[in-house]
Amino acid sequence: MTTVNVLGRSRRRLSAFAIPLICTAQLMATLDVTIVNLALPAMQREFALSNAGLAWVIDAYTLAYAGLLLLGGRAGDLVGHRRTLMIGIFVFTVSSLLGGLAYDPAFLLAARVGQGVGAALATPTTLSLITTLCPPGPVRTKAMVAYGAMAGLGITIGLVLGGVLTELASWRWVFLLNVPIGVVLLATAPRVLPESTGARRRLDVLGAAVGTAALTSLVYGMIRTGSDGWGDLTATVALGAAALLLVLFVLVERGTAEPMLPLRLLAHRTRLGAYLVAGLLFACLYPSFFFLSRALQDVLGWQPIEAGLRFLPVGAGVLVFAIATRRLMHVTGSRAPVIGGTAATAAAALCLVTLDTGSSYPALLLPALIGLGAGVGTTFVANAASAMTDVADADAGIASGLLSTFQAVGGTIGVAMLAALAASVTETELADRVRAVSAAPTPDVMREALVSGFGQGFAAAGGLAVLALVVAVWTTRKR
Repeated sequence: MTTVNVLGRSRRRLSAFAIPLICTAQLMATLDVTIVNLALPAMQREFALSNAGLAWVIDAYTLAYAGLLLLGGRAGDLVGHRRTLMIGIFVFTVSSLLGGLAYDPAFLLAARVGQGVGAALATPTTLSLITTLCPPGPVRTKAMVAYGAMAGLGITIGLVLGGVLTELASWRWVFLLNVPIGVVLLATAPRVLPESTGARRRLDVLGAAVGTAALTSLVYGMIRTGSDGWGDLTATVALGAAALLLVLFVLVERGTAEPMLPLRLLAHRTRLGAYLVAGLLFACLYPSFFFLSRALQDVLGWQPIEAGLRFLPVGAGVLVFAIATRRLMHVTGSRAPVIGGTAATAAAALCLVTLDTGSSYPALLLPALIGLGAGVGTTFVANAASAMTDVADADAGIASGLLSTFQAVGGTIGVAMLAALAASVTETELADRVRAVSAAPTPDVMREALVSGFGQGFAAAGGLAVLALVVAVWTTRKR
């Protein structure tokens, strides 16, 4: 039986619960990127973590997630998208349970690595399932809207729930929350999702090993650079190894009959543009949310639950503009929403450059948060559709994995670099003020120094979004 026939029969059997299940899986994976942020101080107090150790609570997840996404995307094409999704959800759920029960820092970090592995298997499979199970037209467009909305909402809801759960219950619930969701998904998936695979082919073991090692080295090197500076020997070695491994990966894939990553996927202008836009936007969004979560608490003095609830306008913006984008795409295609969404994201990030210790939530923060939500809701939906342009069903998993990889690597590099920039500006300003008055900095001086650092961070984030806008204008296909 051919692949086309298998997929055709799968589409006819598609359950009404299939898309909600796929989107819930996507929501669970993306939610975990940010839900930990507002729980970090509580974890630091319980385990007496250093600042470097605390950073690894985030980085351990990101390192495993970004490093294994390409492998996770291709696994779905080879062994089945539903099977790969279920394996990913299982690993993620068990790791979340272990994270919630962690009794020391090493155990917690191991659980975070496990969550990253599970998410790397599940995330690219969600988009590939939509592409292979939904026929082109209104059904697929509606599913893409839901997928894009869940990707954006996961980031936002994570910030809200992280603050609420930490203050009202315990930081452990930011992990334990995933357990009942994962159990329901595992019980439901075999009943509502038909299996779909690409054409039978051999696993490119060498390509998978070299590609995973290259991405892992790149992400680790950027994390080390952000925390220890460009002069750090370990960071330099990791980045050098990543460059060599990436060259080797290209050579291996060009010489392999059945490569893990067909390089032709990167030769398509619209698709490559969508990958670049995704990477640049995540490099803007992740640091922006990181700076905002700190500014609301450390500068404006709000408690975790107050800070978390103030991110709700982002979620509202995501939902409203994701639905509007679905209607707009019927008329304009994906070009106008991608350009408009990146422009809104850039404007919102640059607006936050003016944040200071006396900033008004209604006058400054609320419009900026709505703008970020509008940018996320519009761009994620349309860009996901662009990323799957002209992709054969047999390559849906790896094409989706590439989109997730660019997003994860972009977000990781953005946080590492922009957080380091903001910290450097803050430290320099504090040192200057201490020398000027020959006294220890007061709390007001420390807040003002933080504001200066965050301002530089928001400016750099806005610049990345502007670059994404330029790429979108240049690469997206006119209707």
